[in-house]
Amino acid sequence: MSDIKKWDEVNGVDEDPGHLAAFLESATDSYAILQLRHTDDTLYERFESYSSLQWQGKEPDIDHYEVVYHGDLPKAPNTPETVMAQLEALYVQFNTAHPDDFRGHSLSVSDIVALKVGGVVSCHYVDSIGFKELEDFALRENYLKNAEMAMEDDYNSIDGIINNGRKDEPETERHSVLDALKALSGAEQPERRPPQKQAGRDER
Repeated sequence: MSDIKKWDEVNGVDEDPGHLAAFLESATDSYAILQLRHTDDTLYERFESYSSLQWQGKEPDIDHYEVVYHGDLPKAPNTPETVMAQLEALYVQFNTAHPDDFRGHSLSVSDIVALKVGGVVSCHYVDSIGFKELEDFALRENYLKNAEMAMEDDYNSIDGIINNGRKDEPETERHSVLDALKALSGAEQPERRPPQKQAGRDER
């Protein structure tokens, strides 16, 4: 797993834009942990349940989040039961046995776990009880553009392709992260009911 920069309790994670690209382009099943940025915009969203967020007239907003970690998942079939087991395993891991290079806070209410299982990307809000699958939450184009701007060699080449080289380099066909995301999160994905957890869990 790639290194991430030190967690800052005031400003949040100094984000490595490579986490998102690595998650989306992984050839294996993988996960990403998204946590709210420490800004005024997120003050009343941090550690709030999904129902509390809706009471405020809000939905989880990708622009308020940053990808703080990503890693591989063991190969498994893409079923609701498997997805729920993976989410629960990640919840336990990121509360009791953090990876050594993880600098975020323990997985808590208002965090989002993105899974890529069998080539299908899904995003799950850590709720006060279980997880809420976010059908309309997407790693949108503007978020990818910000990641690209942070990595691009040629600032005139903001085009949905991460680090596509300098203008004086020979042109080669390169993989577009945005195209990959659209392929994974578009209509081609098999319909799957959101996993529901029956057992309760105290709000953190």
